[in-house]
Amino acid sequence: MKVCIYIAVVALFLVACGSSSNKVSANHHPSGKKERERDETLYIPVDMPEICQNIDFYANKNMRKECGVKSMRYQAYYNMPMQRYLINPKQSSLVKTGDKIEIRFPNTFPVALDVTTRLQGVQFSEDKRLVKIENTMDYKEFYDEKKERFKLFKLKIPSDTQPVIENELCFKVPELKGSDRTRSPAMTVKMEFMTCDSLDVLVRKYAK
Repeated sequence: MKVCIYIAVVALFLVACGSSSNKVSANHHPSGKKERERDETLYIPVDMPEICQNIDFYANKNMRKECGVKSMRYQAYYNMPMQRYLINPKQSSLVKTGDKIEIRFPNTFPVALDVTTRLQGVQFSEDKRLVKIENTMDYKEFYDEKKERFKLFKLKIPSDTQPVIENELCFKVPELKGSDRTRSPAMTVKMEFMTCDSLDVLVRKYAK
């Protein structure tokens, strides 16, 4: 008889513990679910239309399908492109894939930034994607003594760090071949990267 009573007491104790454990799990479930949703990895295309560029896709899930945003099943997507838009020129952006960064201008081929032109302190993340980089652009156009036309511009891209680092990138705009009638989309130009020292020398010598 004593053995039966002992077994009954143990059984009641185990049921009570199980019930308590279930309550604790239920109480913690909502917050845990919220954290898992925020930790979700999203694939965000780098060629989205302008209407999609300033959307927080964690808060606005209904816009994901329209903008081509997809949920990734795993976290380790090292090669997923990340993008930051510049304010000058309009619709220009920096795209980071792994360790590689390229700059994209409207209607041109991307220009890869090599080790010597690596940007310092520019951060790429979902939160930063919503913040355009407040950069400046200085454009110069002139002819040299041989009547060769130069169209040059310098971008100053501030870092997200403190103190702020002013990254400088300089480019030459190539002359378009053919005419508006004969050119095709396949003839899209690629900005020619140049050192900022070379640009400064040309500007001092020929720009007025």
